[in-house]
Amino acid sequence: MQLFNHIFKNTKISILAIAFLSGLTACEDPIELDLGKPVEQLVIDAVIDQTADTQYIYISKSVGYLNNGVAKGYQIDTVGIWDTSSFTFYPFKYAGNGKYFFVPPSANTFKFDNDYQLICKDGANTYVSQSRLNSPTTIDSLTYKYEPLGSFGGNKGNYITLWSKDKVGKGDFYWLRLYRNDSIQLQAGDIRVGIDNSVSQGGEGDGDLFIVPLRGNFTSRPWNTGETARVEVLTITPEMYFYLNLLTTQLQNTGLFAVPPSNVPSNIICTNNPETKALGFFCMVGKVESPILLIK
Repeated sequence: MQLFNHIFKNTKISILAIAFLSGLTACEDPIELDLGKPVEQLVIDAVIDQTADTQYIYISKSVGYLNNGVAKGYQIDTVGIWDTSSFTFYPFKYAGNGKYFFVPPSANTFKFDNDYQLICKDGANTYVSQSRLNSPTTIDSLTYKYEPLGSFGGNKGNYITLWSKDKVGKGDFYWLRLYRNDSIQLQAGDIRVGIDNSVSQGGEGDGDLFIVPLRGNFTSRPWNTGETARVEVLTITPEMYFYLNLLTTQLQNTGLFAVPPSNVPSNIICTNNPETKALGFFCMVGKVESPILLIK
């Protein structure tokens, strides 16, 4: 009798569970959301350094969240950088597909500690932003080592380490950019930023080596023989540091606890119509880069 009661009790629970799940299924009705027509916004990507390398500014129009298309380049009337100290305007030439370029006549055409303004004109609208050019740090070397137990959760293999120090003086902000086989790595997990020698505020290592999560945790995939690695260290503004953190949050905004996606605020404004919002960011950066490292 006890066995019968046990079976009967479990059977009742199973029947109730099935009925409950069936009820949930029956209540699933499709909901049509009217998100309205997407509003196109001007997108400006302008990260300019002090080197003699060709400098680029990229212009495009935003794409709706539910649109799987790729943002296309967009041509506007004027793109350039204004030096507020020397009162010099550096015009960027159009190269097609939204790409504008400027070839500096020499290194340090853009000077440290000067303030620069981005100026873009699109018809009746003028977009402006301002950024200071901070001096870069230095890089000693870029090395690699075979790790038989892997590194930072990755498989066994070759992993690189950047040997570089924070500049002396509190309040320096950095963006470390990795190139694998001369291709920049820009996935969410590849965006690596730091304050002084640490990954966040409150670090006590001013002027010291970058801590291990900054100097060593570049990628979870080990490096194969014959691949090349290169790292750039950009000294950025505090605003750029927080922008990149917000951008990383949006790129990793998935899973059960994801929040509604939103555009990351820009530091570019439309001077003649503040209600016209732009996207993207403008930042002058002090750049230093490691030699190219060949994995043997």
